[in-house]
Amino acid sequence: MKSKLFIIFFLIVAVQFYAVLKVGISLTEPYAYMEEVEDGYILKGIDVEIVKMISQELHENVEIYIFSFPYLVDNALNEGNVDMIIGGIHITPERRKKYYFSIPYLTTGLVLIKLKDNKKKITSFDNIAIGAKKDSTGYKKTLELINSGKIVHLHVYSSNEECLEGVLDGNVDAAFFDLVNALYFSKKYPVEIVGEPFEKSDVGIATKDKILLEKINYIILKNKQKINIILKKYGK
Repeated sequence: MKSKLFIIFFLIVAVQFYAVLKVGISLTEPYAYMEEVEDGYILKGIDVEIVKMISQELHENVEIYIFSFPYLVDNALNEGNVDMIIGGIHITPERRKKYYFSIPYLTTGLVLIKLKDNKKKITSFDNIAIGAKKDSTGYKKTLELINSGKIVHLHVYSSNEECLEGVLDGNVDAAFFDLVNALYFSKKYPVEIVGEPFEKSDVGIATKDKILLEKINYIILKNKQKINIILKKYGK
């Protein structure tokens, strides 16, 4: 079952009426998240600002559809609900078989986080409970550890926020996160990154439309400096 929460519209002010670009996104700080304001909530984050930039460059109105991460990466494009997906999506060989990926707009890594006062030797992977978001690179890395003979107990969550809650509540010893997520969370909560990243990963935008892909790549290349400013704004 798909987990579509709601739609948010960004409208470009112009005399001419433009086509609508449908974008699928997943909520995960600091890529995309809801922030409470006086009259409700606003959608903020790295990917939200990149979508705004793309909409302005294409001179198109945008509809943003919010999905759970598993539905976003597995179904949203295949079922024709959206034109492109974004949401801290790591570019992997498996995903490249299904979609066209843009050139990366940032490079990140895969890390574990734990409570600062957790004294367990996490990376021994000896009877360690690990949380991971379903279908994420961290989820697949945990399965690799289990298949290699490590004594790891996998707790599967549907979002990064649930993974974080698992760590904070002590339900898991550690959880896998994108490095950008982990750095952001370590500034807000009593958690820390365990050791060095397991691997580096590029983050990009996925689509099934080659023409749209070419436009997105051009926009990313053209706006590298602007993207760097966005990343610094959110602590990257």
